Amino acid sequence: MHVNPFKDAGEAQGDGMRRYRETFAEVEALGAQVRRARRQADLSLKRVNAVPEPHSVGNAVFAVELERHRADRETMFEAMRKLDAARRALRAIASDFVLDQDKTAAADLRRPA
Repeated sequence: MHVNPFKDAGEAQGDGMRRYRETFAEVEALGAQVRRARRQADLSLKRVNAVPEPHSVGNAVFAVELERHRADRETMFEAMRKLDAARRALRAIASDFVLDQDKTAAADLRRPA
């Protein structure tokens, strides 16, 4: 993020700060989950490629390994979708902070010296 939401955070932003921290932690955890799922999908693909020829559904070992890989891949894609949603939520929270800071800056300009 290019915005420091902690800068000039007042008491009114306390709830927003809590949401930001929780969402940031969720993004970090989901990122780790995506990395684990990607490693698992890579390993299952290697197992599929290591199965002796022929690589067709007639080969029972190949069919089982291919199905495992498809399941691992779907798990990875689901984790990626969750990560994208969490990142969008984090961006929305951060943009709220920017808007609040812009409103505060504009109000400061209107105050008499």
